[in-house]
Order: sequence, then C-alpha cells, then structure tokens
Amino acid sequence: MFQNFDSYSKEWEQLAKMGNKRVCKPGEVIYMQGKKDIGLICITRGKVKNSVYFSSGIEKVILILEAPAITGETSVIDDKETLVSAQALTEAEVVVVPAREIRSLMQQNSRFMMLFLEIYAEKIRSLELQAESIVLNTQQKLARMLINFYSYGVFSRRSNSKVLTITHDQLAGFLGTTRPKITSALSLFESLGLIKRNRGVIEILDEKRLKEYYE
Repeated sequence: MFQNFDSYSKEWEQLAKMGNKRVCKPGEVIYMQGKKDIGLICITRGKVKNSVYFSSGIEKVILILEAPAITGETSVIDDKETLVSAQALTEAEVVVVPAREIRSLMQQNSRFMMLFLEIYAEKIRSLELQAESIVLNTQQKLARMLINFYSYGVFSRRSNSKVLTITHDQLAGFLGTTRPKITSALSLFESLGLIKRNRGVIEILDEKRLKEYYE
C-alpha cells in the first residue's frame, strides 16, 4: 500500500475504472517476468507478490503489495520486458490498464506522472535497503526486516507498525534463505522475548534489543 495514496484518491479512482477487471485465486500468476505489454496492474483487493525466478529454480521475493497498489509500472514507462513476476498471495482483484492509455494519462496530467514516480521511488528505496543487507547473516537480515518491514518492501496496511502479517516461506523468499533457518531465527527471537508469533503474524515486542542484532 503506497503511503501517499490518499493524496491521489481521484487519480486512483480513475485508474480503477479504466481497465479490465480480473479476479485472481491465491497462487495464480498475474504475469511472468520477461513478458512485454502487460499493462499497468492496479491491485484493488488482496495481496500480490513480485518475485524474480532464477534458472536454478530459486525465487527471490522483491515486494509484497497490498491493495490499493500497482505493479507493472516499469514496463509501462520504458516499454520493455518486465523483470519480475506477479502472483496473487490471497484472492485478489486487479484492473489491467493498457500501457498506451497510461502513457497518455502521464502526458496529459502531471499528477499521474507524480503518482507513478513516487511509487517507483518508494519501491527503489526498498530494493536499496535489501541490497544493503546482503552482507548480513540470516538473524541480522531478519531482525532488520522485522523492524523496517514496510521500507523493506512489505507494502501492507500499517494500522500497527509493530505487527507484520507474513509467512515463514515468504520471509525466506525475501531474505534469500530457507524456511528452516527463518523458523530457527524466529524461535530464538521469541525465546528472548523480542517477538511474539501467531499463525502468519509476528508482533515486535522489543524493537531496541532486536535492533542490536544488526548494528
């Protein structure tokens, strides 16, 4: 969920009415990396992940997007193949707007241009934060992500910035590690009283001590 969407409510409403609506089941692929002319994908309901798949079969999760959100904007802007895939994590409703219509909007109305640029900048910042964490070990990466999960690319509704809704598999995909290592690190953090876990939910209890793991 883009932090500044409220400032662009009129533009978002217009986008949501322009394209073809599609309802995706959990696990359904919305588009695959390497495809062109995918259009702008406006996520109006549910959660979607952006991932990169390597020839070895490894998946690197790049972003988790919760409605309202968009994906596919890079290909719209440069008219080239998309570098990531998009897959529904929950049942999701999306509206697909042809790229030519989006480019026309950007030329005619600078507010659409600013909306896409601000979203793009927010995503780039999350990738920079992920890149900075490459040298850290699994526990350090996990601690840093839990404290900075929105900035790290989990663009969800932040009614409580200390509560993260995410699975162990998704965390492993984000951090480029395995599920057992994530589970082990989370168990350690919980035993130390740093976090509390429920099914698919992680609550941060001691941000200060958790931060000490990667500083």
